[in-house]
Amino acid sequence: MTDLRDRLAAALADRYRIEREVGAGGMATVYLAQDLKHNRNVALKVLRPELAAALGGERFLREIDIAAQIEHPHVLTLIDSGDADGLLYYVMPFVKGESLRDRISREGKLPIGDTIRLLRDVADGLAEAHRQGLVHRDVKPDNVMISGKHAVVTDFGIAKAVTSATGVQGLTTAGVSLGTPSYMSPEQAAAEPVDHRTDIYALGVMGYELLAGHPPFVGPSTQAVLIAQMTADPEPVTEHRPDTPPALAQLIMKCLAKKPDHRWQTMDEVLQQLEAMATPSGGVPSLRIKAQPFFKGSPRRFPVRRALIAAPIILVIGGFLVVQQRRAGTVRELAAQLQPAADSGRFDEVYALLRAADIPLSARGLVSIAAVVGGRITLETDPPGALITLTRVPATNDANGISLNTIRNHLAVAGDYIAQAQLAGYEGLSFIIHVPAGDTVTVRRTLVNESWDAGDMVLVEAGFVMGPVADDHAGRETPAFLIDRHEVTNEAFMAFVGDGGYRDRAFWPDTLQLQGVSVPFETAVETFVDRTGLPGPRTWTGGTFSGDRARHPVAGVTWYEAAAYAKWLGKQLPTLAQWWRAALGDVDRPYPWGSDFATLDERANFSMMATTPVDQLAAGMSPYGAYDMAGNVREWLAGDPGAGRYPAIGGSWQDPSYMFSTPNIERFAPGFTSEAVGFRLAKPVPSR
Repeated sequence: MTDLRDRLAAALADRYRIEREVGAGGMATVYLAQDLKHNRNVALKVLRPELAAALGGERFLREIDIAAQIEHPHVLTLIDSGDADGLLYYVMPFVKGESLRDRISREGKLPIGDTIRLLRDVADGLAEAHRQGLVHRDVKPDNVMISGKHAVVTDFGIAKAVTSATGVQGLTTAGVSLGTPSYMSPEQAAAEPVDHRTDIYALGVMGYELLAGHPPFVGPSTQAVLIAQMTADPEPVTEHRPDTPPALAQLIMKCLAKKPDHRWQTMDEVLQQLEAMATPSGGVPSLRIKAQPFFKGSPRRFPVRRALIAAPIILVIGGFLVVQQRRAGTVRELAAQLQPAADSGRFDEVYALLRAADIPLSARGLVSIAAVVGGRITLETDPPGALITLTRVPATNDANGISLNTIRNHLAVAGDYIAQAQLAGYEGLSFIIHVPAGDTVTVRRTLVNESWDAGDMVLVEAGFVMGPVADDHAGRETPAFLIDRHEVTNEAFMAFVGDGGYRDRAFWPDTLQLQGVSVPFETAVETFVDRTGLPGPRTWTGGTFSGDRARHPVAGVTWYEAAAYAKWLGKQLPTLAQWWRAALGDVDRPYPWGSDFATLDERANFSMMATTPVDQLAAGMSPYGAYDMAGNVREWLAGDPGAGRYPAIGGSWQDPSYMFSTPNIERFAPGFTSEAVGFRLAKPVPSR
């Protein structure tokens, strides 16, 4: 292979520097290479010469180009391909991690949770390709890379390119294996035409191997395995892994049906099943509470999307409320029905029953119930007179919550409420209020005048920092400031890119520190490119983001890019004191919403799966109305310009929830990027 490497290195010397061989398979040899133009590591794969000679370059590269159109977080993007001195090659981002095959070889059977998560990632990537009419044809653990805790499918379209270029559908051509016998569908093994359902079969084989430690069919020879693929029924996976959940076992065995018509018919069906299994509820996808966004010029109504409460409460409400709606209950009857739930601390159930009966907790005859489950709210706005809507979290039976023009000493069932304020001439405000049982909570909020042109920012009043960082700011009041309601999104950052933000020197320092070396702006900015070499975040492709991720937080940007974007808007990155005050307000609490860990999944994205839209988790808002301060992405903060490292705070979708706390603040070099690090911005309050 030395001759192959030397030949390739010479042919591509002006574009790539070959560093070392990192792997070899039946079709290609893989090298770690340096992309000289963009100063990044890439995986450069060159087909075996005998295969390249059999294929011919033009048709192969045309098929590869079709596969390059896939843009998805769980599909490794093709960034380059070509014919170099007769060698057919293609280039992908270099993934720091290991293949799924490496992990299986090291661990054997994988944990159930990891299996579901990895299968879900692979199915997600394959589903996107299938929607575009593309079939992988060679799904196997060797072609799945684990980056962080997530899976990405590699070599998409390579098997299709080979078979299209040669017209050979079967196992070999030019003496080169085009499939792995243990992962080939029966129709592949029989050299029959295939469609997307061959990938569904291969996904089933993968799931079987992850659970059992081996694929469903093994044998002494390739021929024996192929015959088994076509004729034998696999043993139930539960015989090798008895603790496999029934739903997962059923999903895998249906993928492995001999006839394509007997399998799941689309990868989206498979993905839906896996996403249900991945939810904490054990199979029912969570419904997220989402508050109506407040944009200038939008209708001033504030509905909050319903969210379901836990299954036992659903049963109580579903069974009891039907009866309740069919008869007019007296307060005395209602009190008798409420008492067991009140005594057991089932406050959500008490609230739901009261709402269904349309009887307030303050009704005569419910005094003993109110003494156990009740708390009082006083909410004042500046200026006064705003219409307040209170919607309980979770929003059990609320359509638009309870709307009041004055909330003073209002008796409510203890728990969390989303408060939303509406007043003509002022921006809408939404935030969380926690009402303790047997206590009174008083909240005062200043509304943002529309004349401030604050956009989608919230006001944080002057005050002292709470929580673990308080000692560092003891005795120093943080002045009032505005902070973004949401993390900066892909669509918002696109405006900066489209306006030439990466070319305008006014937003950047003259020199930047990259990998410990001072680099002039002109050189440094050449490295701030997406997967295809265009200016933009490292997570983008082709100069933009995936179509369904406009409202997801932008990630894969350095501290320098975040600061440049801030300067472009006339804002700045928040300080640690500002960020922490916006997150916790005036009370030291474990999370922005309080101490409720049981409903964490409805409040913050620590899913280990991917980012979520920035306006999705209203139940996790901070006391001032900022979303996603816990989870989704870590956020860059301002720092000493001379510092070598800058803080990123809040935890991310890749982290466990304890990473929100300040002892786990991480600090990175300003040139660092990650798919789990983004930012939001702050600015001073205009003169009032």
